[in-house]
Amino acid sequence: MKKQKGITLISLVVTIIILSILASIATYSGVSVIKSSKLTIFTTELKIMQAQVNEIYQDRDPSKVYGEEITGEIKARADSIFTASESGVTSQEGYRYWSRGTIKSLGIEGVEQDFFVNLEKRSVVSYEGLSYEGNTYYTLQQVPGGMYNVEYEEPSAPPPTFDVNVEKTGSSQWKITISNIQYEGNISKWQIQYQLEGNDTWNTTQDLSFVVTEVGNYHIQIMNGSVVSQEQVIPVET
Repeated sequence: MKKQKGITLISLVVTIIILSILASIATYSGVSVIKSSKLTIFTTELKIMQAQVNEIYQDRDPSKVYGEEITGEIKARADSIFTASESGVTSQEGYRYWSRGTIKSLGIEGVEQDFFVNLEKRSVVSYEGLSYEGNTYYTLQQVPGGMYNVEYEEPSAPPPTFDVNVEKTGSSQWKITISNIQYEGNISKWQIQYQLEGNDTWNTTQDLSFVVTEVGNYHIQIMNGSVVSQEQVIPVET
């Protein structure tokens, strides 16, 4: 008797199950990649904005007002963000609305969303935010692997403190080192700002040690987003 050739019902069912599993894996992977890409774009735009806001703050025209007053529908949106615990920002004071048009007029490229910006605090808050894996992010401090690597802490936490050491390393060169930073919040990366007394602009660095080449009193502070220390005035002498 000849054996019948072909696909049995069991083989067909097994094949369909395997294909369904592979399709599910592919779909899940595709969705995961899309979500990850959105987070990458969102984080990149926040980094661009943070860098540009830091630069604008240093070179700003005191007579110029940047951004728009928060009113109307924009005010309603701001109320929902600034009162949401996940935003990490609880006060609208000092913030203004920066639309995409405003951002482009300032020569900032690579940004396709609107923001609330407090220029004095160099604080940047996304207008739309991004939902990712059960969390909604609004600031660079919140996103995984963000520039400042911050977890939100209550605004009542006292400002950070730090020690400063000055070491002469050349005939006209001094190395200033920041150490022993104390803060109740969970911040591992700090931005250092320093200014020679009498100058109009601040210098900014991510390094805890930096070199200066002029004598005088230096105003120094450390910051991370809206968390800013008190200034210390350190003399650099010959």
